[in-house]
Amino acid sequence: MRLSNRNRARSLAGFTLLELVVVACIAAILGGILLNRMQFYQRMAEKAAMEQTVGIVRSALNLRVASLIAKNQFTKIHDLVDENPMNWLAQKPANYAGEYFGDRALESVVSGQWYFDLKDRKLVYLVHNHKKFVGKKPTSARIRFRTRLVFEENFPGARGQVAGRPVEGVVLEQIDPHVWN
Repeated sequence: MRLSNRNRARSLAGFTLLELVVVACIAAILGGILLNRMQFYQRMAEKAAMEQTVGIVRSALNLRVASLIAKNQFTKIHDLVDENPMNWLAQKPANYAGEYFGDRALESVVSGQWYFDLKDRKLVYLVHNHKKFVGKKPTSARIRFRTRLVFEENFPGARGQVAGRPVEGVVLEQIDPHVWN
């Protein structure tokens, strides 16, 4: 009977080394899967925040155009192309860094921030989670937007004409093709 009591005591004492290794491997695999999913959701959250800001700027642009049309100031619509789109907002986003001239922005603007390039007259977003971001240039993790006039060739009347061509509207369009993986 003593022998069976010893075996029982050993089996109730705790984990064997093999059981501990199996548990550690399972925990490592689950941790890796969790980390991978967390990085994916961070990228998707950044994409959603960027798209939300673009949507807000586009809405502000539409309101600005409507305001100019209501005031019968059609010629000022053309000026929107050179303006900083962030100036149309009542409140700028917290991650807006300001206006910079050319590549000087890259000296002080950090990833995850917006800035307006005074040289090219473009609104730029520097991607923060850029490991799986595929942009126009492999080394560039930025998305650029520009304001562009939309012309309607068959627009009746001369009220909305700019430089002899009738303007149908103004759009904020993305310049750089990209993919968020």
